[in-house]
Amino acid sequence: MHRFATLVVLAGAALAVACIDMSAPKGAASLSVLQLPSPNVVRGDTMRDSLGVAAPLSVVAYDGNDAKISDIKPLFFISDTSHTAHLKDGAVLVGDRLGFVQLIGQVGGLQTPPVSVPVTVAPTTFARVLNTDPTKGDTLFAPPSTDSAASIGRVALAVSLRGVGDTASQGFVVRYKLLQDPAPPATKPGATTPAVYLATDPAHIASIDTTDATGATLLLVVNAFYLANQKPLDSAVVEVSTSYKGVPVAGSPIRIVVPIKVTFTVK
Repeated sequence: MHRFATLVVLAGAALAVACIDMSAPKGAASLSVLQLPSPNVVRGDTMRDSLGVAAPLSVVAYDGNDAKISDIKPLFFISDTSHTAHLKDGAVLVGDRLGFVQLIGQVGGLQTPPVSVPVTVAPTTFARVLNTDPTKGDTLFAPPSTDSAASIGRVALAVSLRGVGDTASQGFVVRYKLLQDPAPPATKPGATTPAVYLATDPAHIASIDTTDATGATLLLVVNAFYLANQKPLDSAVVEVSTSYKGVPVAGSPIRIVVPIKVTFTVK
């Protein structure tokens, strides 16, 4: 009987150990992507958030139950040898010279995918890029049709952002806003998109773009099929803006008036 009791106790202990092994592991089980205060950092400056305030890199860690872990201290690394930037106090990115820097965040044995960030010049001028193609111009033509996909007209609203030496200021967020003066026309009930909207392409509505070497661009799109019964639209007004250190860049905001030609018949 004594031997049998011992076996039972040992079996119970083994079962307890097995239950512990099956529980969720302690510490981080997964990470978010690297959280950047800004898509860029200016040479000679620290990375800043949307309000223009210097801000650190961050990452969100989750435990085995997919719950956020609050008491973690992530590590951040520059994974290339370009020497375009360095980390101050371990988490604040400082731009040193023009180029791109590759960043990685880490918690325990987990790492985020690498992120490439441009080190750029401070912007000094913000301007509209005019369409020089005489066959296109800036007038938006929206063809009437019984097919919504064939009723779309569009025109690109391009802007440039430049710094010292007429160098492109890359990685800055540019905001586009369709103004209500004059008010955009009403949209038919049941339409899948507004009749007039801003987009990266006709299928993807957007209000921001990020500058690259050529600047930033969104489309103004008009779908004549979705226009409600009212007088024909003759123009739309778009405001485009950007800032650095929380202050509008010289030339911002830009007000763009787009003539629109739509053959629209009320029945």
